[in-house]
Amino acid sequence: MSAALGVLGRHRNVILIDIVLLSALYLVPSFSHAFSIPLYKLEPMRIALIIALLFTNRKNAYLLALTIPLVSTWITGHPPPLKAVLMAVEFSILVVAYGYLVNKDRIPAFVALAAGILLGKVVYYTMKYAVLSIGWMGGSLVSTPVHIQFLLAVGTAAVFGVIEHYQRPDQLP
Repeated sequence: MSAALGVLGRHRNVILIDIVLLSALYLVPSFSHAFSIPLYKLEPMRIALIIALLFTNRKNAYLLALTIPLVSTWITGHPPPLKAVLMAVEFSILVVAYGYLVNKDRIPAFVALAAGILLGKVVYYTMKYAVLSIGWMGGSLVSTPVHIQFLLAVGTAAVFGVIEHYQRPDQLP
């Protein structure tokens, strides 16, 4: 029992951030339906992942990248299961690319995150095109307009870069 409490104590902030992020994410479909606003176009899962990347540790970000879309499908029914798998791959690529670029190449956070988002989106849309082509999924290739995706990517990367720049080095994940 004391060992479990010790683990909880060491990871208290990460657990608290995850609870808040996941609770907010799982309420997004309810808010979207209640207010007839397509909040999914603001990419709340990606924003939650980026918040976790900024304020928790890399292992937690990997865990969230893989599980956020899949658990959201299970709990809320959105996104559809196959799309959730594609999103989990996209988010994982974002975390891997960001980590590699920042740690190995010493690229600034803004550039590394923007590159991670771009690479993840390229892989996502390539996989989605293949899945649509073979008929495993219906719908259009792009559901959120590209200009909105671009603005969100640049905006979240810029905010991330500014916050990371002002954090003390010992606070970085």
